[in-house]
Formats: sequence, C-alpha cells, structure tokens
Amino acid sequence: MHENIRVQLTEMIFLLEAENSDWWVKHFKHALSAFDSNEFLNCANIIMSGSGGLGSLNDLVLGQTTNAKGEFCWKANADELNQKYMHLLGELYAFSKSVQKGN
Repeated sequence: MHENIRVQLTEMIFLLEAENSDWWVKHFKHALSAFDSNEFLNCANIIMSGSGGLGSLNDLVLGQTTNAKGEFCWKANADELNQKYMHLLGELYAFSKSVQKGN
C-alpha cells in the first residue's frame, strides 16, 4: 500500500545528511523507524509535526554554503537539490495526510 514511502524517507534522509541538516535527519529517521514498525499513523504524525510555523520543513532551503572568504553562496546544484527536496516533501505530506484521514 505504501511501497514507495520507505524509499522516499530514505532519500530524504540522504539528501538532508548531505546538507548537514542534523535536526531534520533525526526527524526523518524517527519517522522511518515508525514506518518500519508498521506504525503508519505515528510515522505520518511525525512527518506532519515538522510542518507549519517558523523554521519548519516548508522553510528549509538546501544548497547554501560559503566560499573561501566566508561569504554566502549557492552550491552549483542548489536548484536541483531544492526541487528534489520539495518533491519528496510533497510525496511524504500526501502519504501523511492520507494516513491521517484513514485512507
């Protein structure tokens, strides 16, 4: 029923690990643990607990870095990273909303 969700959670974790987003890596590992225990509602609730409010998953922007002078700059693949992130987040939100509605 939720065949792709484990893959999407794992991809999200890898994506966030590469960005050193430790807080959100922990968040999605917690969701993955619930998923692997067949606790789909708990998994959905964990995912959705990261949405809304300041500093939420919706506010996260990937691909930010600094150059040798310490100045802000974008990684060359920032657009690709953010498109992948938003796609995964959308899929995980859709799963979560479906589970929360009892579908």
